[in-house]
Amino acid sequence: MINVLWMYPDILNLHGDRANAHAFELIGKKLGLNVNIDRVDNLDEKIDFNKYDILLFNPGELKVIKDVVKVLYKQKKDLEKYINDNKVILTIGTSISIFGNDILRKDNTSFKGLNLIDIDIKERNTVIGDDLYFKFNDMEIMGCQIQMIDIDIKDEIPFGNIIYGYGNIGKKDEGIIKNNVICTNTLGPILVKNPWLCEYLFDIVIKNKDLKIDKNKVNYDLEIDSLNSCKEFINQKIKE
Repeated sequence: MINVLWMYPDILNLHGDRANAHAFELIGKKLGLNVNIDRVDNLDEKIDFNKYDILLFNPGELKVIKDVVKVLYKQKKDLEKYINDNKVILTIGTSISIFGNDILRKDNTSFKGLNLIDIDIKERNTVIGDDLYFKFNDMEIMGCQIQMIDIDIKDEIPFGNIIYGYGNIGKKDEGIIKNNVICTNTLGPILVKNPWLCEYLFDIVIKNKDLKIDKNKVNYDLEIDSLNSCKEFINQKIKE
């Protein structure tokens, strides 16, 4: 059994990326995996992180992320242990702020994140919307971004190398990866457009739990056709 916890879906719902949760269920089923998805909806609910293999944080508004940080700070040691145990966290868009240091709002107010990843966040005065295309390991990842924050990743390791898009701060780095915590700006939703990334996350869990599983071989032809179509469009934009 692979257990996924969908973190505060009614609060972290900025871009409607709920399909990421459904992707875990659907892709897991296609692979022949037994995947259970729970939700935590109440900010006052204490979480037993030991029960879960994957945490999913979809994007949320900065004004609610401040409340999420306040609640999770009470369980910071448990969350830190979860990360150090090399369990999986997928964090998308503005919710990256939860794990960072200083979050500066555009009205010059600020608040602290959980300080679990050494990054600083600055809310943008304007929103950048565009395609996002990058490489991670031997995978090509395609999506889009609605960039509301700039992310200074300092000496942290970027998740991907940008081929096209704004990334963290208009340079060549996209997101952050630390242990098995993946923070990405990629909407799409990312796991629907890139099911090979979802399979990669499952493989981490299988290894962590030393599960003896023979996965089904899944045909991703439709998603690969979509990737290639997007690449053609993006290459044309690059030429122009």
